[in-house]
Amino acid sequence: MSEANAVVAYNTANRDRHTCGGRLARWHLKSFNEAIYQLAVQSGARTVLDAGCGEGFVAAYFAQRNPVLQLTGIDCSPEAIVYARQHFGQFASFLVGNVLHLPYADDAFDVVVCSEVLEHIADWDRALAELVRVARMHVVVTVPHEPYFKILNDAARAVGFCQDPGHVNFWSGTAFRKMISARFSSVVFQRKHLIYQLALGRL
Repeated sequence: MSEANAVVAYNTANRDRHTCGGRLARWHLKSFNEAIYQLAVQSGARTVLDAGCGEGFVAAYFAQRNPVLQLTGIDCSPEAIVYARQHFGQFASFLVGNVLHLPYADDAFDVVVCSEVLEHIADWDRALAELVRVARMHVVVTVPHEPYFKILNDAARAVGFCQDPGHVNFWSGTAFRKMISARFSSVVFQRKHLIYQLALGRL
């Protein structure tokens, strides 16, 4: 669930969250991924793009929940894509690419998922426009719910609990609703575990 600008060095925080946590951490991630999945598969979607897929954990979760989905993941980190191909290549196609310049035609996918990505991208508006361009039915976006996420994340970084590189964008609930509502005529909003906010924008 990570996507930084191409100049940012690979960071293993996302991989570590999915592979090093205990039972509580696994439950936390599974329930969050399930919330994303439930939004994404509405309206009978079959082709899914995970934009900013990181090491492929979300795509793998989708495949295990629904094997008939045709899944593609794209991320700007070659290291993350190597990991995704090695561990989850049987579930999805993974390639290196930039969410600011998605190498797909208009309406190429039924649904585009972009989870915990836009907070890392300075030009988030351009990235969101690309997500909309390549989606045929709807777009699912998740971002941290501020200020709650930042408080917890800063504390964890201070004590060396995580190596998350930090964010360049911060959306409160009101700001997130305004940002998404300006780009979609119909939106479903959700929150998960207080620190995440999700939106399904219909096209």
